[in-house]
Amino acid sequence: MFKIVQMKVIYSYALAFLLPFLCYSQKEEIQTLESTLAQQNDEGFIKDAISLSKLYYAESLFEMGARRAQDAYLKAKEAGQNELMAVALNSRGKSIEKLADGRKTFFNRAYKSFELSNRHTSDNDLRLDNFTNMQSIAVTMNRPKDAQKAAYHIAVLKGEDPPPLPKEDGIGLFNSKKKKAMEEYRKVQAEKLNLAKEKKSLTEEKASLTEELTEMNIAQEAMREQQETLIDLLETKESAIVSMSEEQMKQELLLSEQERLLDSLTFINILDSLELAQTEMQVEQQNLELREKEAKLQLQATQRNLFLSLAGLFVIAVIGLLHRFLVIKGHNAVLAEKNKIIEKERERSEELLLNILPGAIADELKKSGVAATQHYDTATVMFVDFKGFSKISKQITPAQLVADLDHAFKNFDAIVEKFGLEKIKTIGDAYMCAGGVPNENQGHPINVVKAAIEIQAFLEIWNTEKSSKNEPVFEARIGIHTGPLVAGVVGSKKFAYDIWGDTVNVASRMETSCEPGKVNISNSTFLRIQHDFDCEYRGKVPAKNVGEVEMYYVNMDN
Repeated sequence: MFKIVQMKVIYSYALAFLLPFLCYSQKEEIQTLESTLAQQNDEGFIKDAISLSKLYYAESLFEMGARRAQDAYLKAKEAGQNELMAVALNSRGKSIEKLADGRKTFFNRAYKSFELSNRHTSDNDLRLDNFTNMQSIAVTMNRPKDAQKAAYHIAVLKGEDPPPLPKEDGIGLFNSKKKKAMEEYRKVQAEKLNLAKEKKSLTEEKASLTEELTEMNIAQEAMREQQETLIDLLETKESAIVSMSEEQMKQELLLSEQERLLDSLTFINILDSLELAQTEMQVEQQNLELREKEAKLQLQATQRNLFLSLAGLFVIAVIGLLHRFLVIKGHNAVLAEKNKIIEKERERSEELLLNILPGAIADELKKSGVAATQHYDTATVMFVDFKGFSKISKQITPAQLVADLDHAFKNFDAIVEKFGLEKIKTIGDAYMCAGGVPNENQGHPINVVKAAIEIQAFLEIWNTEKSSKNEPVFEARIGIHTGPLVAGVVGSKKFAYDIWGDTVNVASRMETSCEPGKVNISNSTFLRIQHDFDCEYRGKVPAKNVGEVEMYYVNMDN
């Protein structure tokens, strides 16, 4: 299953990469938008990318629709355009939903796109469309709670009576605990307020009792003064007794004793009343202090319960955040791994394309979708062909034949790359390359001749090994010509870089007129290399549409 998904990803990115090359088969509007997209400013780029996403969606090119919507979303995010971000996310979600084909991963991505779109828009029509798509996905994925939520928001946006929302498991429990903690907190605050009022009342009562005690102390002081007055009066009476008769003294003494006893009883009653009042005041003050301690203990217990509730709420929040962090971390790890796979596949596609086309041509095709045909005033073409290849193919097995050709051409490729030449193609046992294309340079005739000499040297060593094993040898004829030609990429399938012109035909005639193991060059090439190589003049050969062409063998011993 993983290999199938992987192949689909590869094919999807290959299609996305090659789509600019196939744009001629799309509608004119898509062609126009694709060709001008790169030149647009931020807002123009976003709007055109969204339009392209919708056009691709209409053409059932959902992969490209999703990619263009993603481009629009990223650009809108950079520019801080929330409404355009929402529209791009809506378009991306629709394309991804069409690509899902029963896969939960794609449905989840589409659902999140619609959900994120709602966060960035205040447009009720767009929100209604998002919730409608979210309801469809939730029904498809058998997620009744999400479907009920979407139905609730759809009804609200339409102005209808909404159905009840589903009960949440984890979040509902969290909200329930949070609500309970808040209710506990409000109760604690109410109790704290009541205790404060009670404390204020007790403080006022204590102040009143203190005031009463002060008044009682003042009264006690007055009684002491009165006692002193009575004592003074008693002394006065005692001094008067001396001058009284015995009978009078007895009567006066009896009367005084009665008065004294009466005053003493009265004073004792007053003292007892004061002591009793003072005792009651002390008891009341002790009761007041006891109530204050109880209130403080109750307040401390309430604060402790509140702290425990808040601590429990905090622990639940931390656990929830930790769980979300771990989920996001796992998701990011999976996403990073997928991005690595995508990057590897992109690099692989890039390598495959560079193996098919020259780098400059490939870059031009990626940028504009076409590669303009180029005319070169001078380039050097080399043909390599094996002598008696048909005879060799009958002497060895097909597998061995293909293996030998592969070995030879791989070494040719290495030599051609070493001298900065461009391999054009192989046709059967023939190998064609050129110098001076697609990047023009002045030393291409010399480099092509050096490459030809090295190819013959490689074949000589290889044939020595094959002769020692009694295997048929591969002797090659090499022809080289320098002149003008045209190069480019034609067609819309199986792209290939090719060259045309009389220069190619003359180079082919040089090869057919060459002996095995030699390098045959035209006069045009000779004039450009004569100061660097020792050459042997060998006459003229007729060339189609050109006439007779002078030929030279390159002396390979130097």
